[in-house]
Amino acid sequence: MRIAIPIIAESMDEALRDMDKAAEVADIIELRIDYMCTPNLERLLKHSQTPKIVTNRTKYERRIAYLQEAIALGAEYVDIELDHYHSLERENTKLIVSHHNFEETPDLDEIYQRIAGKNPDIVKIATKANTYYDSLRMLNLIAHADREIIGICMGGEGMITRVYGPSLGGYLTFASLGEGKSSAPGQLSVDDLRKTWKLLQIG
Repeated sequence: MRIAIPIIAESMDEALRDMDKAAEVADIIELRIDYMCTPNLERLLKHSQTPKIVTNRTKYERRIAYLQEAIALGAEYVDIELDHYHSLERENTKLIVSHHNFEETPDLDEIYQRIAGKNPDIVKIATKANTYYDSLRMLNLIAHADREIIGICMGGEGMITRVYGPSLGGYLTFASLGEGKSSAPGQLSVDDLRKTWKLLQIG
């Protein structure tokens, strides 16, 4: 079961320090370069041997350019949002096409099919769980997906998806380095996630 730790530092120095900490406990590091003032992708990607996802949620024109640069530099993964989808030239880099809804959990099958239509290596869907049933629907989607999937429900009601998703076939789950380092509502720290897995005898 894979754990990805997001790096949401604003400065390069802080990002590199957090990457060192993440490399000790993470299977994958997510570089949220939209948090960084002046990201140096080459330096970030060369820092540590841990596989990296390059994610850029910024609305600025450099959104696609940064992802294409990451591919050229050999990033293991890039994440592009469905609503801003753009064809990317790539060879070995795996493509994650993602959809986020911070308000609710709508028709998951419809979203899944829209993303699958782009033929990504990994489908990612992150929605806000307003009820426990929303999380059960997400877990059901993970269990029955016909391709690699990351499925997460945000918020307190969605925590179960972060814990159980990988055991049902989810490609990975996200966990933070600790307080103030979370990239989404309801994200557990990596320590709390591992303790929970051990307590529940998951994995």
